Amino acid sequence: MYQVQREKMDQAVHYLQEHNIDLWLIYTSEGSDPCIPLITGVGTVGPGAFLLTRSGKRMAVCSSIDAQDLEESQLFDEVHKYTNGLAETLQKQIQHLSPQSIALNISKEEHLGDGLTAGRYRWLTKTLAPVFKGSYVSSESFLSKLRAIKSHTEVQRIQKAIDVTQDIYQAVFEKLTVGMTERQAGSLFVEEMAARGVVNGIDRQLSLPIVMKENIAHRAPGDAVIEVGDLVIFDFSVEVDGYVSDIARTVYFAKPGEEEAPVVIQNAFRTVHEGISRAAAMIKAGAKGYEVDQAARSFYVSEGYPEITHATGHQIGMAVHDGGALLGPRWQRYGKAPYQTIEAGMVFTIEPTLFLDNGIHFIVEENVVVTEEGMKYLSTRQNELIIISYENVGVK
Repeated sequence: MYQVQREKMDQAVHYLQEHNIDLWLIYTSEGSDPCIPLITGVGTVGPGAFLLTRSGKRMAVCSSIDAQDLEESQLFDEVHKYTNGLAETLQKQIQHLSPQSIALNISKEEHLGDGLTAGRYRWLTKTLAPVFKGSYVSSESFLSKLRAIKSHTEVQRIQKAIDVTQDIYQAVFEKLTVGMTERQAGSLFVEEMAARGVVNGIDRQLSLPIVMKENIAHRAPGDAVIEVGDLVIFDFSVEVDGYVSDIARTVYFAKPGEEEAPVVIQNAFRTVHEGISRAAAMIKAGAKGYEVDQAARSFYVSEGYPEITHATGHQIGMAVHDGGALLGPRWQRYGKAPYQTIEAGMVFTIEPTLFLDNGIHFIVEENVVVTEEGMKYLSTRQNELIIISYENVGVK
């Protein structure tokens, strides 16, 4: 247990040394900070603080009710418990450590790095004022990397989630038929998740995936009936051992006697496939996210298709949208994320979606890991258009 957390704490010490920061303080109450599963993996009830020093010392300050779980995790060199309140015990430890700089989880850019609320920030700085005269800094510079650069264990867990996802897709495609509603098609995924003991990676429930034949958006499946000649988008994630996949497929439902999809649909698939190839070719350590995005974006435009309306890809890990570097355009809404440098160990989706005015919508989403040499597909790449025959015999 806690293998990932040990790896992440080791990573964090390296970043503290790299950024010349004496102490990282993570405040938590009822597991309020989103970095807690990644860094400690131990659920707590009372207010507490986790302290990690540049020298590698790992400490927890917690309520007496939480102490046993933290001690048994063996993640910490010291566990200091309080009965009455956090303030006095925390002050003593900060005074003993005597740091000149403390990193807090506050961020203007990263929602997953902004776990310390404004109210708790004010409480914390006021509480520590008598014993700390140094400077507070944001942890976003290294917390983003902690999430983004996956350890070997993390990549293994993501791969497991991807393998299960693809297995479920195959099982569902063999059962899909014309006449089902979006919701009925989505229920097939729920049945397969339940049979394998996994849950949806978005909400960690046995919930419906995205199934869309109309009103394209991130939404729950509706009552629209799948008919012959329809293109239906499936966007699906599962969670395994705390890590998730994110794979999308677009399926064509053939008309009676139809062996192939119409040429316009075949061309759309080939364009998306090539867009993924062009983006993948740009993924390497040292590249910028916007450079990868531009490779797919410019190709679509050169082929006479509309420009992609969103980012080409995002990171996955413990969350489906795991923050950090983004394979996206330099648009204001994406902030600094597209400018960030891609590094080995990051795991991305590639999904240069095609939205056409004539009603054709195409999403193929693959998952890849950045290596020292370039990238590697973690998902088995879709190289052929998926066709469901009218005769209900499954995938062609």
